[in-house]
Amino acid sequence: MLMKKIALCILFFIFYLLPVVFAAPFSDPNKTKIIITATNSNIGELVKIIGGDKVDVEIIVPPISCSVSYDPSPSVIERVMKSNLVLSNKWEKWVRKLKIEAGDRGKIYKVMQTEGNWMIPYIHARAAEEVKNMLSYMDAENAKYYDQNYARHAYNVNFMSERIIKELDGVYGKKVICNDKIRDVLESFGFDVVAVYGRSEELTAKKLAYLIDVGKKKDVKIVIDNLQSGTSTGRELALNLGANHAVISNFILGKSYINTFRDNVERIKQAAL
Repeated sequence: MLMKKIALCILFFIFYLLPVVFAAPFSDPNKTKIIITATNSNIGELVKIIGGDKVDVEIIVPPISCSVSYDPSPSVIERVMKSNLVLSNKWEKWVRKLKIEAGDRGKIYKVMQTEGNWMIPYIHARAAEEVKNMLSYMDAENAKYYDQNYARHAYNVNFMSERIIKELDGVYGKKVICNDKIRDVLESFGFDVVAVYGRSEELTAKKLAYLIDVGKKKDVKIVIDNLQSGTSTGRELALNLGANHAVISNFILGKSYINTFRDNVERIKQAAL
């Protein structure tokens, strides 16, 4: 009797639980595109590059906005309902509400696992590999196509970013105060980040006074804002320090990672060199 119960439990696991644990690969006898909805441009533009003409991608939050918080509109919910795959980052908690509204029948909600700031070239390449692996699993028939697109993009990012970063050779060790969302990007360029701040509504008079004090003691000459957190949050701080002010993007603009990266470097260079 005991063995019979065990056997029934095993069968239950196989037929009912396994489909939940392992999402089924994309299968479409009509050979239409995989419908993918991405929460932000860092994810969505990567999927477009790797997926090419095999995917139909829509990005929910515009790249100039911060996707930490968002209230899905009816049109977004309708799009998600028609999607095969919904991709997000773990800090986008609002996707839970989206899942409740749009349901999970016939679609996969996937939280990207690549850690770190995706605007840093080697992390961006790592995220591209994650996207490639995901698409290859869902659509094994076109795995070679996705692999070729990934290899081409990873090469271009590595080649171009190395050339662009050389323009910032003179910034190593320079002291800077910046928005907390771009600290790791600036440190990857060699800056010495002595203090950070958050969004404009978080920059109280007390916090500003503290940053001014630190900036003067450390002789900070550069203040850099994150576009998605506000283009003028650090402007008053820069004025008080007699420092240069710049704004860079933490998300892909204009559908091109390399162009966004190049623009960020140019803005930093103008403020720092």
